[in-house]
Amino acid sequence: MSGLGRNTEDTITTPNQHFEGNILNPSSDPSIKAHASKGRNTSGRSWKLRPQKRASSLITKNRANARSKSWEARQQERALKAEVKSAQQQMMEERIQAKRDRRERRLENERRRMENEYNNAKKSMQTLNHKKLGTTMRAMNKKQLRQIKKTRMNTKTGAIEFVGAYEK
Repeated sequence: MSGLGRNTEDTITTPNQHFEGNILNPSSDPSIKAHASKGRNTSGRSWKLRPQKRASSLITKNRANARSKSWEARQQERALKAEVKSAQQQMMEERIQAKRDRRERRLENERRRMENEYNNAKKSMQTLNHKKLGTTMRAMNKKQLRQIKKTRMNTKTGAIEFVGAYEK
C-alpha cells in the first residue's frame, strides 16, 4: 500500500484540542479570562469558559486520517454490508412465513372446531314446528329462549356454526 504513491502520514495519537491553563480557574490564563466575563452560556453549561472546537476538526486537521480508503477495502465493506443485509432480509422473511403459518394453523383449527361443534349439536338438535311456533315460544321460559340457536356460515373459516338467535 505504501508503494502506491499515497501520503504515509501517521494517524493522530495525541488530541489537537489541548489548551493550556485550568479551565475551571479562569484567572490562570489570559485567553480563558477573556471568555470568562462574557456572561452566562446559552446552553447553561457554566463550566465551558472558552469556545469549544468541533470533534470533526480532529479528523480533518491531519491528512492521514482524512485519506480515502483503498478500492479493495471499500469493496470488502460493500460485500460485508450486502451480506448482512441479505441475512437480515432472510431472517425477516422467515419470521413473516412463521407468522403466516401460525395464522393458517389457527384458522384451520378454528374451522375444524366449529365443524365438530356443529356436527355434535346437530345430533341433539330439536327443530321447532313452525305451525305451532307462536304458542311454543310463549310457553318457553327465559332460559329456554336463550338456548335457541340458528345456523350461520362463518365468512372467515367457511364453516357452518350455531349462533344465538339474536346475534348478528
